[in-house]
Amino acid sequence: MNAPTKAPKPVLKPGIVYLGDNGRAVCIHCAGNSALYTGRDLSGQKVLPMMAEELAIWKEMTSRKTLSCEKGCTVCK
Repeated sequence: MNAPTKAPKPVLKPGIVYLGDNGRAVCIHCAGNSALYTGRDLSGQKVLPMMAEELAIWKEMTSRKTLSCEKGCTVCK
């Protein structure tokens, strides 16, 4: 008899903006299950977390308030 399958644990962390395919910025809620559980988007590219220092540089260079999920969700704002 087979042992029950354990639920996978997410590899992405909440509260972090990730850069995915073609530089798309997403949160864990909008990244999709592939990225959430494997760390790779549907095209197979690794999603990269934006570090606090990088976000500060981005904010300064673009004169925008902050980098957030491009899908405009309210969860990551």
